[in-house]
Amino acid sequence: MKKLKNNLATNVNEKITLREYAAFSSSTAMAKVGSAMNGFFGGLVASTFLGLSEGAFATYSTIIFILGFWDIANDVIVSSFLDKNRKNYGRWGRFKPWLMAMIIPCNIVVILQTLPLRDFFPNIGDTFKVVYLVSLYFLNDAFSTFYNAALTALNARRTTNNMERGYLAAIESILSSSIGSCGTYIAAFLPFLLPNLSEAERYFYGYSVVTILAIPLTLWNIVVTKERITDPPKAVTPRLRDVYKNIIKNKPLMLYMLSEILGHGMSVGYGLMTYAFIACFRTEQFAITFFAGTGIEFTYTYNDGNYAALLSFASLASLVTTGISLFLAPIVRKWVDDKILYIGMKLGTGICYTAMFLSIYPYEAHTPQQIFISVVLWYAIHGLTTGFYNTIPGLIQMSVYDYGEYKYGERNEATVSSLKSTLSRILGNCTTYVTNLFLIYVGYKQFAETPELIPLEAKASLIYLFAILPAIFSFLAIIPMLFYKLSGKKHKEITKALEERRQENLDYRIENYK
Repeated sequence: MKKLKNNLATNVNEKITLREYAAFSSSTAMAKVGSAMNGFFGGLVASTFLGLSEGAFATYSTIIFILGFWDIANDVIVSSFLDKNRKNYGRWGRFKPWLMAMIIPCNIVVILQTLPLRDFFPNIGDTFKVVYLVSLYFLNDAFSTFYNAALTALNARRTTNNMERGYLAAIESILSSSIGSCGTYIAAFLPFLLPNLSEAERYFYGYSVVTILAIPLTLWNIVVTKERITDPPKAVTPRLRDVYKNIIKNKPLMLYMLSEILGHGMSVGYGLMTYAFIACFRTEQFAITFFAGTGIEFTYTYNDGNYAALLSFASLASLVTTGISLFLAPIVRKWVDDKILYIGMKLGTGICYTAMFLSIYPYEAHTPQQIFISVVLWYAIHGLTTGFYNTIPGLIQMSVYDYGEYKYGERNEATVSSLKSTLSRILGNCTTYVTNLFLIYVGYKQFAETPELIPLEAKASLIYLFAILPAIFSFLAIIPMLFYKLSGKKHKEITKALEERRQENLDYRIENYK
């Protein structure tokens, strides 16, 4: 059998091929969708579909909150191992073998995390369910940390061209939005296609298909993607203390990470969207007329409690504006600096969600139809910033990697990725823990299986929190970036100075692996 060999780029300025665009974008998009679905379905499984009592749910939430701080040690161990292990595996480089080793176990674990135990094994008690979820949390953390750190490092080395980075990010985001939206639409029709399956089972099977598809796409990306940025020949393994010292001294990196960590709080509000829709619309009936007074006027009557259909409407409205902004993002970057776009998108997001909150307050003064229309309207307008949000932060992260390489002679993507992930997860665990307690406090958890009994105050609190949290964290994320100075002309000068150094490293690697 002929031995499979991965290709090497021969020039740091070698253009990315269409096959590389397709392989990288599709695999990364699927991984993003899988990660988002895991957070979404995982939350529903634990809070709604698993059948945990209030006490067991509070116990589980507390354990996960405490164990979240294990991420600090875990990420340090994994990232230091990857960055200290300077061995290049021939034409496969440093990071691709780790992706190949982790992709299957990582996806198996996340599928098991969404398994609806109550439906498949109705006699299992709360204690087993809590132990089961906590054990999978440990495994997921171990596998996903290796996988995400290696993928981030590989992604950062695929091209040195800033415009190509922008196109890659835009294509990847378009695919992510499209695949994610398709999943939402499918969820809306599944009750009609598979009426004998429970809601938890439909989510489980749908998520399993997406997760399994990520495996061949990731392997395709590994085989096709070339590295334009490689390590220096005979690189000296740095001490872990020196690695973190250089990271801390990388001021642009610290400002960017602080902004992203603050912005991470937006995900708490996004995560509450499903709970808000379940609480506010599961038992309501109303009609919405589209294109009134035109030849294509039609009326949608909502009276069956299929809140997934309402989520699909919201997703469809946002998908159109998101597509527009994703198309514009790489074009606008030709004239507007990434820093300005980053601040602008955070400001725009904060304004949209503030307007959403004001338009539905007070809750009792509006009909369910009015609340739904207000939420969808501002959610759709927010889509005009979503495309930039999915593109610009990743490009700024590439720039701060460049700065570290220019300033200290090393990129250390795995350590930076894991450090950022650790801080984000700590914040995420804190906010998720508070959110879970909030679901219990307002009465959602008590009435998760009987939504017709959810108190009016709980409905109002859920919809308010969904609107106001993204606004607050968006505004906070702007503050650090006001001091960010690595942009425009300065970044171009650094990139130009790095080209010669990178080409020497690439030439050495090609010569030694002919």
